[in-house]
Amino acid sequence: MSLETAAPPVLATQPSYYRVSARPETETPPLEEVTSQYHLGDLVQEIKEKEYKRIALQFPDGLLPHSTVVASALTEELKKNGIEDHVLVFVLGDTSYSECCVDEIAAQHVNADVVVHIGVACLNPVVHSPVIYLFGQGKLNLDLCVQIFKEKIPDTSSHVIIVAETPYQVYVDQLKERLAEYANTLTTVPILSSLTSPDPSAPSETIIPGSLTYSTSTTHTEVSAIPHRAHPQLQTDLQSYILFHLGVPPPPAQLHLSTLFSTPPIIIDPESPLREASGTVSLARRYKTMMSARAASTIGILVNTLSLRSSSELIMSLQQLIRDAGKKHYVVAVGKPNVAKLANFDVVDVWVVVGCARGGMIIDREGEYFKPLVTPFELKLALKRDIVWGAGEWILEFDKVMSLKDDMDDEEKDQGDEAGDDEDAAPEFDAVTGRYVASRPLSTAKSARKPHIDVEIENSDVGVTATGNSKVSSQLVSGRGNASQLATRGSQHYSTAGAFLQSKRFWKGLGSDFADDDFSSEDNSGTGERRQGAKLEVGRKGIARGYVNGDV
Repeated sequence: MSLETAAPPVLATQPSYYRVSARPETETPPLEEVTSQYHLGDLVQEIKEKEYKRIALQFPDGLLPHSTVVASALTEELKKNGIEDHVLVFVLGDTSYSECCVDEIAAQHVNADVVVHIGVACLNPVVHSPVIYLFGQGKLNLDLCVQIFKEKIPDTSSHVIIVAETPYQVYVDQLKERLAEYANTLTTVPILSSLTSPDPSAPSETIIPGSLTYSTSTTHTEVSAIPHRAHPQLQTDLQSYILFHLGVPPPPAQLHLSTLFSTPPIIIDPESPLREASGTVSLARRYKTMMSARAASTIGILVNTLSLRSSSELIMSLQQLIRDAGKKHYVVAVGKPNVAKLANFDVVDVWVVVGCARGGMIIDREGEYFKPLVTPFELKLALKRDIVWGAGEWILEFDKVMSLKDDMDDEEKDQGDEAGDDEDAAPEFDAVTGRYVASRPLSTAKSARKPHIDVEIENSDVGVTATGNSKVSSQLVSGRGNASQLATRGSQHYSTAGAFLQSKRFWKGLGSDFADDDFSSEDNSGTGERRQGAKLEVGRKGIARGYVNGDV
């Protein structure tokens, strides 16, 4: 009898949803090449000028083999400038979230004064840590780029705009010089948010070398609709231009760029034997995913970043939006989400991803995830009464999403509440499957003006009445009884399922063990004092690099 061996089951998916880890590792360059490629001389001058003492180097996964050489070369440059004393250089390991974002969490673990972000960067505004961006210089066959440019765009009078991923920004001007016959070709340069929307309380941001930036350019004076880019004054509208892109952006950024131009972008992949990158993401699929979110009853807010400046405001805005729609929500923070991680939350019907617009969003092109994933913009459309999705519109920036007009003003809400008093709510159907759904598990109070929902407990029955008592409208209202306990937050929603679940629970939090005390002492002396629990003490707190023990 022969035994046939079978392959072991797949227990987890790849750790990165864009297969970044599958890229081949690059060879470690020599020390002299590292010094010039990463502009270490300019970096040392910036460190000396700002008097940074603890420097954290952040590399993307593909450039981690360069980390030891870069750290050694930086130390040598510090020695040459006589500022090695009391200066510590750290190399951050695996990034907490997207590798294009500044990893402020890891930097705080080493108490870094500045983060030197190396490689591909999204240039999104950060919250705490000062940042120095080193784009480096990726390998690019410039002759092949010129050949592809002329093959794809034979008309020399065409309007073309050249955009590059940050490691290939150094080739943009060189490419334009070799295409002198294309008189209507424009280039772009990176621009930091601190220049477009200055904030005195924001940490400093610097790009090295400065010649690649908007701040030193005399021609690139117009902020582009392309995220974090500036270009010269357009000769016609941006839709009429042809996008020639050096480097392959992630699917979310690729889809966003495709909505800005009337023709498909030409994307060059330097890391592939193919001369031109292929594959696009359709907005029609995004519309289908958005309709799934419209029929969902429980929405999970997937936090995929903690470094972006507007992430907290966006999360609170989404929470309020979901509550107003009568749906439930959970907030879950997951670093580098994958199929296996999100499969643990079966109660969630759809996920809305709060992450970096370049690398933190997730587009499930292969249908691997068990539940749909949408962007904040798509969720805001899905929860509107009437969906109006403009042609070619797909917004990723947090500030633009939050500035979108709400579905109804106060007068329209009042009219909708009055109509709800006279008739039952209309049935809802899933536009994707056609099935009847109950997508609003939290029944909204009929009048938005009623400030409070009073919870009354009589014996073991739960009754809910609307009152005008505004003194406790902002408090957590709760009723205690022998058989049930009910709590409503925000005094706007009442959940019958929640009331049933609360009534079946035996343990209801700290102190609930003594909730049924008859106010008698242990020796039945009848002193009328409730039993006291153990005294709470401050324990250990802090982070892994240095815990602080509480007072004992």
